[in-house]
Amino acid sequence: MIPRKSRDVIEPTLEPKSRNWVDGLIFVIVMWLLSRLVIVVAMQLIAPSLPFSPVNHPSPTLGVVPNFVPKSGWELFSHWDGAWYRQIATRGYDYANDGKYHSVAFFPLFPLVIRGVMSLGLPFNVAGTLVNNLAFLGALLFLYFWAQARHGTKVAQWATAVISWCPFSLFGTVIYSEGLFLLLTTAALRAFDNHQHIRAGLWGAMATATRATGVALIPTFLWVAWREHRAAIAYVAGLAIGVGLLLFSGYCAIRFGDHLAFVHVQRAWWQRDWLNIFAEVLTLHIGSWTRVVMFFGGGYLLWHMRTELSRVALTYGFCTLAVIQATGAFNSVSRYVYGIVSLSLALGILFARHPRCGYVTMGLFGIGLVDLAILFSWWKWAG
Repeated sequence: MIPRKSRDVIEPTLEPKSRNWVDGLIFVIVMWLLSRLVIVVAMQLIAPSLPFSPVNHPSPTLGVVPNFVPKSGWELFSHWDGAWYRQIATRGYDYANDGKYHSVAFFPLFPLVIRGVMSLGLPFNVAGTLVNNLAFLGALLFLYFWAQARHGTKVAQWATAVISWCPFSLFGTVIYSEGLFLLLTTAALRAFDNHQHIRAGLWGAMATATRATGVALIPTFLWVAWREHRAAIAYVAGLAIGVGLLLFSGYCAIRFGDHLAFVHVQRAWWQRDWLNIFAEVLTLHIGSWTRVVMFFGGGYLLWHMRTELSRVALTYGFCTLAVIQATGAFNSVSRYVYGIVSLSLALGILFARHPRCGYVTMGLFGIGLVDLAILFSWWKWAG
């Protein structure tokens, strides 16, 4: 039995925390649901009704499909990379060192999870869409409560709104690995920030099995562990992150006799360099403008907010930009930069101080989200 006086002391301290948790959960679900609803309406209702001429879409796995017009259905969520994940989830990996496209370019955890859901009887398009959307919801929850603990409720709300409504959040709904990658990296960063090193290592290892840029967590954790004089387990967690990448490399060595098959196959994908991108900027090419703003603007934002962000978030942001630069995958640089959760945190802090700027940005984000969803539905390059 707890004396009445003790209960009177304990209950008021627990109730606000519980209420904050429920309020946060509701806010995250509303942001996720409304932004996903906008995408669904744009893809399933608006895109099929537009009077565009049929196109010959360039599916990397199906070849050119002539006279394509989008029709409402789950298939619209599986364009571009979704076609590759379908091949991996249904037929496994293929590779030959012949300079052509092969599915080994895509990391295994996301299609493995999809395959697991498909075993319940769901078709690929449904399973892949559900996995990515639910993972994206999980990422928003981790981000919200991490930001709330660090910076307060207003920043948490703005950061969640930014990551939900940014046009590139489209890739948290279609069959891409964005949702899962954001979930794993955000969970890893939050755990390491809270000195939960074993959890951080586990989340991080799964991140490197999802996307190559997950390796940015390794220098992040090692640098922060050194700067903050953390225990040896923090260094172990940082090194353990590479397990996901090493396992995939080992699989490639056994299956294809090339432990770097996922690197060598990248030669088949033509990539812009910064010279090409800046040349296109001069012609007012909107995609190249977006690449420049996202990459260099993201770097400036991190530097501008360097005293506000935690050392973990700040270091991860810069390390990921360095990894993106090193890989040279600049065709999709905007999407990769969107996947740096530190930038959503930074904008959350900024918009909490300047909400009018935040509301204007959210309006522009909403318009861009609709536009990108329509482009994706028509098999047009959307990042």
